[in-house]
Amino acid sequence: MIKNLLDKLFGKKEIRREGREFGVTGTVAVKGVDYSLDNWSSSGYAITGYDGPLLRGDHVDIHFRLELDGGALEFDCKSIIVRIEPDKETLAGVFVEMSPETRILIANYFDS
Repeated sequence: MIKNLLDKLFGKKEIRREGREFGVTGTVAVKGVDYSLDNWSSSGYAITGYDGPLLRGDHVDIHFRLELDGGALEFDCKSIIVRIEPDKETLAGVFVEMSPETRILIANYFDS
């Protein structure tokens, strides 16, 4: 996992180990502003509508919320920004520094 993060941070070729879930409804709050969730996996997310000052490699606190039938999956954690595409107003990050309970919550979601 560390090698994968370093590769993402320093521009090496990206090789995803897991699929991403598209077509979901949710938000990711970055610096107190909610952005629409484009896709996510157990290790990270991509949002749309971002046009801010963050740079690749920045660490930021986020609040993640995924709408589910009859509820929501939500948590707070730190994230490392791995991709920003200003022309598409897209930002992607990986989850880091989250509680063990949150990791279990995410694992249970993808195992179901």
